[in-house]
Amino acid sequence: MNHLQTMIEILLMSFALGMDALSLSIGVGLSNIDRKTALQLCFSIGVFHVILTFAGLAFGNLVGYYLGQYAHWFGALLLMGLGVHMLYTSLFGKEETPKAMGNAVAMALFSASVSLDALSVGFSLGLRSATYGVVSAFSFGFVSMLMCGVGLFIGKKFSQSVGRYGEILGAVVLIGCGVKFLM
Repeated sequence: MNHLQTMIEILLMSFALGMDALSLSIGVGLSNIDRKTALQLCFSIGVFHVILTFAGLAFGNLVGYYLGQYAHWFGALLLMGLGVHMLYTSLFGKEETPKAMGNAVAMALFSASVSLDALSVGFSLGLRSATYGVVSAFSFGFVSMLMCGVGLFIGKKFSQSVGRYGEILGAVVLIGCGVKFLM
């Protein structure tokens, strides 16, 4: 695989993971949070995406060592399962959005819950290479931080109707990346 294909793959996964940040931030943006809190939330979501991806990478490397060639298949299936789960919750799940980001604990819990998908994706990436995983982790953090900011802006200016479609697109991209990992 050449470097351009690898970067495109990482960016697609980054945008797919960032869709949760985008859609949930739209709802938070509707509650008119101040600029300082919005910046803190964007940063927090970005940091949690990086940390949880690294945690998944470490676990994926460990499992990859013990399962050998079968670990690659397991990681691809996990990634596709995550996409299917995202798709199901986007279509049939209840949308829960916190009304306020009043304190650091609420913000950290919100950021961690939005970033939890990065743990599973990090696990799959840990079955590939360390460099690929590290570049992916920082890309996930940066893109999710930007998408959170975009979501807050959209939420402030528009309605929540965009959120669900973004999550569906993100789920389809994750499923596609999982299929690609199988090949």
